[in-house]
Amino acid sequence: MKTHAFGKARFSRDSIPDELQDLSMWPSVDISALCEADQTAFLARRRAIELYIENPQLPLASIKVATGIDPKSVYRLIDRCLMAHADGRIYGMRAAIPYARLKQYERMQSLDDADQLRGRGLAGAFSMLLQRQPILEKLLQRYVRQRNRHQGKARRAHKALARIHKTFLEKCRAVGIKPHEYPFNQAMAGLRSLAAYLQSQEARTPMSISDHAMGEGSNVDWTIAQKSPPATRAFEVVEFDGHKIDLRVTVRVMDPFGYETRLELSRIWILVLLDVATRAVIGYKLALSKEYNKDDVAGALQAAVTPFRPRHYKIPDLTMRAGGGFPSAALPQTRYACWEWFRFDGAKSHLAVDTLTRLNQIIGCWTDNGPAAEPNERPFIERFFHLVARNFAHRLPGTTGSNPESIERLLNDPGGNIRLLVELEELEDMVEVLVGDYNGTSHSGISNRTPLEAMAQLLARDGGYLRTLPRVVQQNLCLLQEARIKPIKGDPDGNRPHINFQDVRYTSPILSSSPALIGKRLRVYFDVRDIRTVKAFFDDGAELGILTAARPWCTTPHSLRVRQEIFRLKRAGKLQYREGDDPVECWAKYKRQQARSSKRAATDLAKANAIRKAVENETAGTTVTALQTKAATLPEDGLSSQNTVPESKKPDDTGVAAAPPQARILKIRRTITF
Repeated sequence: MKTHAFGKARFSRDSIPDELQDLSMWPSVDISALCEADQTAFLARRRAIELYIENPQLPLASIKVATGIDPKSVYRLIDRCLMAHADGRIYGMRAAIPYARLKQYERMQSLDDADQLRGRGLAGAFSMLLQRQPILEKLLQRYVRQRNRHQGKARRAHKALARIHKTFLEKCRAVGIKPHEYPFNQAMAGLRSLAAYLQSQEARTPMSISDHAMGEGSNVDWTIAQKSPPATRAFEVVEFDGHKIDLRVTVRVMDPFGYETRLELSRIWILVLLDVATRAVIGYKLALSKEYNKDDVAGALQAAVTPFRPRHYKIPDLTMRAGGGFPSAALPQTRYACWEWFRFDGAKSHLAVDTLTRLNQIIGCWTDNGPAAEPNERPFIERFFHLVARNFAHRLPGTTGSNPESIERLLNDPGGNIRLLVELEELEDMVEVLVGDYNGTSHSGISNRTPLEAMAQLLARDGGYLRTLPRVVQQNLCLLQEARIKPIKGDPDGNRPHINFQDVRYTSPILSSSPALIGKRLRVYFDVRDIRTVKAFFDDGAELGILTAARPWCTTPHSLRVRQEIFRLKRAGKLQYREGDDPVECWAKYKRQQARSSKRAATDLAKANAIRKAVENETAGTTVTALQTKAATLPEDGLSSQNTVPESKKPDDTGVAAAPPQARILKIRRTITF
């Protein structure tokens, strides 16, 4: 069955999308370039198209009377006009030009031996050969990509056409083409057709054209990237970037004997998402590493869409200013809110496939990738980082300043006394208050309003447009992380169904008792901060549930990179542990031994401890929320009959129970074990 534009089996006016109903947006034609006869034909065709689209109730017979175009020709014309052009747009009125060819010539007649020997009737023979033998086209496509290659800083080496032709003929013999068949029966064995094919394929890559025409260092930007529009609404455009905090930071580490050691970390980054229209920081994350990675970016995205949960501050009397805070806490409608444009630079962690997948498929936004090291392209978040450095980091003891010779570094140098440096927990407290105070401070760029006030006014003005994460994603924030495809392994002889993830078995009571699932595939989502458990879905999207790692990997919270490093150290013979030992604790002991002389080891240890505390806090918060929800669902007249406290046991007005609780006899049923 022939399909028309947009995959419709039967073409009609309803087949045309609403966004293409405006003919003024179609690519037009300069009719002065056509001859008189072609102008007349084109104008008649254009008029027929206009009558058909702009007058839905006008019958085709009337269009034929007005223009002389047959109804079947009208359908064919509009179908051609809606086809995709190589420039990314539709053909539009360009398809109505007389004798316009919309696709490449495709040979329909088979090759005839007699005509081949005479060298006639060979139009499209090379293309037909590639269609019949896809492996040949795959070979040539590989040569197109490799024909021009950088050799360090040396000039590009042009791969000889004769060598490509020789390899091509050898591949033709390997696929079974006989000596009397095309291309062997030609005088040049298809050399000219091969050269024309390679040239046409290279012409589709503008970068290769600029390299050949203007040299290797031409630096011509052929990309046409979408740019974000001016921000006029809250959550319309968001800027994102990472900033290295100019500060020396320490961490306290407890050894198994209870002794405390203070270690200095290597480097700390702050990753921030800032709303352009209101200048409000909607989320941030601290990354403890020499360079932040795609997992840290995912953590920042998750912090921006989830509701804000305040910390329990270690520093006494540390509080946010009145009117400060975070949008998700001050404005409930912004919880799980999504933005429309995401503006960032070309850092590798920003352009990772997993990062772009989260932004496009989970958040559902467009990306605006600007040049790296160009602060003017992202002025608002760069100004925020400037405020962080000037009003915060450069005023604390142990600051590194903006350069090794800065006056701030000299004035705040603690010497060798690292006890004067800021601790990691203190830094986390101060950064949270710093960001909350910024959102509650008047900003000159928004008419001296605070970012939270500006966001509240814009949301009240443009109510109803704010888009939030789907409920299924809110309940499964692991979807913001990357997915892995894993087959279910096992056998009927006793090896229960399971999956292998990062060298460890994962299973669940449901999976282990379902041998019929062996051989099927699962989409596994996981939180890179804690991979003791993963969440599994089938290929069709149905949820299987939580899978837990086998012992001893299910005991201590640990990140993906910690497990990878554990196995790497074990293969190198640097880390040894016996069966039954906790590998994560053995790794932590190994890191503590190195932390005295290595800042990197101290940073790894601090990151693991921070992840463990964050997981424990989230687990505790989830438990408290569940208990509160359960209490809220109790009957209004009190507890159920089983949990009702007798009147004699209830507390009096002083809060002291009238009688101590009585012990209850525990009855254990008899169990038979096989």
